[in-house]
Amino acid sequence: MKRVIAALAGASMLLVAGAAVAADVKGAITAVNATARTVTINGVAYTFPANVDMAGLAAGQTVTLTFAAANNVNTVSKVTK
Repeated sequence: MKRVIAALAGASMLLVAGAAVAADVKGAITAVNATARTVTINGVAYTFPANVDMAGLAAGQTVTLTFAAANNVNTVSKVTK
């Protein structure tokens, strides 16, 4: 019984470690790369999937990004200008 509990606890930790963490960041855009579909805020790159519009984003503009961080990639789900 102890082995089953230990195995379940270990599996739970692995699932939590690989889960995406959602967050918001507000700041001024310092760089926009339309080809790579990224913007940089405070030295951190945020990636825009094809379903999130990047139109009108420019360096110097202050925005709030809602993003999920997983596998060292910050994927944007929403932009508020």
